Amino acid sequence: MLSVARDASPDEIKKAFRREIARYHPDKVQHLGREFQEMASGIAADLTEAYRILMDPALRTKYDEELGGGSGGAAPKPPPRPPGDFDAPPPPPASSASSSSSTFVPPPPRPSSTAGTDFVKKASLSRLRAAVDEVLGSGEVVTAPGFDIAVASKPKRGLFKKADDKVRLLVRFVPIVDAQAVEGVWTASMKAKAPDSILCVMLAGPALAPAKDLATAISEQRRKTRNAGPVLVPVDVRDWEALFPPDTPAIVRSLVQRLKEDQR
Repeated sequence: MLSVARDASPDEIKKAFRREIARYHPDKVQHLGREFQEMASGIAADLTEAYRILMDPALRTKYDEELGGGSGGAAPKPPPRPPGDFDAPPPPPASSASSSSSTFVPPPPRPSSTAGTDFVKKASLSRLRAAVDEVLGSGEVVTAPGFDIAVASKPKRGLFKKADDKVRLLVRFVPIVDAQAVEGVWTASMKAKAPDSILCVMLAGPALAPAKDLATAISEQRRKTRNAGPVLVPVDVRDWEALFPPDTPAIVRSLVQRLKEDQR
């Protein structure tokens, strides 16, 4: 749950708890739907129980015994994240006297990093799909393996102006938007190109590498493919800020603007 080593010290456990619990504070999820707020509340309760067990020597010993003497290596570390601005005070550890008199049942193992990432992904994609439906209207769903959302716009023709360019929008959610993610999404998007559309990829995640590093990574991919790749837009799902290349289609800029407005 806390992504710490089996032999983590109380101070390490306390820091891990504060880092994780801050991500699910009500202030952080109040803009989301009830389903996601309830999910965040459940994860926060699990984190609190994990903290209570690991900070109590008696309960921690029983927990280790229930694990059956598994490997003492560390659980997989979650990707780096900016710390939350809410520093939740840890709950007081349960006393040994009270805990030793009760029957201990360890919680089912579940890495909190995976649960947290899944929660953010579901919430972000839900908002993205709603915004896509609103901005693109009757967009056409397209096939694009490896992407979470894939849709093509249906440009409207005006009486006195030509129709807007058709845009094929692909969205992929990643834990960290960095050079590695850019390379991966670039390769996958090349298989989803269509001759009659502008291919635009939104690479969205809760953590972004520095803009300079992302620009370098995108330039490198353009060089390798001789400028045959997509228009790639990195997006920070925490506040829906995006790094727009100059050739970003207007409909994609409108989509991000709608997401930012809904955030307020």
